[in-house]
Amino acid sequence: MSLLCLLATEAELRAGMTPPEAWLTPTEQARWLAFGTAARRESFLAGRWLARLALQQWRGSDARPALAVADSGACHVTDGSGGFVSISHSAGTVVCAVAGVPVGVDVESLGRPRDHLALAETVHSAAQRGRLARLPAEARAEHFLQLWTLKEAWLKARGQGLDFALMRRLSFEDDPQGDVAVAVLGDLVLAIAADPALPLHLDTPQNATWRRGRTHIAAA
Repeated sequence: MSLLCLLATEAELRAGMTPPEAWLTPTEQARWLAFGTAARRESFLAGRWLARLALQQWRGSDARPALAVADSGACHVTDGSGGFVSISHSAGTVVCAVAGVPVGVDVESLGRPRDHLALAETVHSAAQRGRLARLPAEARAEHFLQLWTLKEAWLKARGQGLDFALMRRLSFEDDPQGDVAVAVLGDLVLAIAADPALPLHLDTPQNATWRRGRTHIAAA
């Protein structure tokens, strides 16, 4: 069993994309048309196109996969050929992960200005906020986003939306056979997760050095 993770820019995906009317399924088309801006529609198309490319590569088949929009808004494989898919977007970059078990992926840009100490109040535990506050200001973005992306990917792999109370209870320890992994690729922080555990083989973007871990959930 393996996990495949592909990363591309929206511009790259648009350049190779065939007309969406030829491959969008009804739930995807409804979601696409519901977006209020052209930028949101273009971003959605880029993610759905990359999901198809990733599934084809993971399966080793040129057959076009059938996808739908789940009630949660996530990408759902409907053609019965296997595979679970997760998509994430940030700063014009799209990432898609595919695996034989439920999978989640999240990507965030280090270049986006944020008040990381204020955001941590919402999504990190008291101990995690303390460690963040003790770091030099220039090191906080990467540290905050590694935890944030791990938490969001973990939730996605379990079919859950953002749950700030649960996110504050999540922590991670190094484990080569755990359920999450995180990497920094230039100005991007990328995390993947699977349920119950990540496959041992990760087919991921070149130059990605993954730090694997296991998730712990503190008592409420």
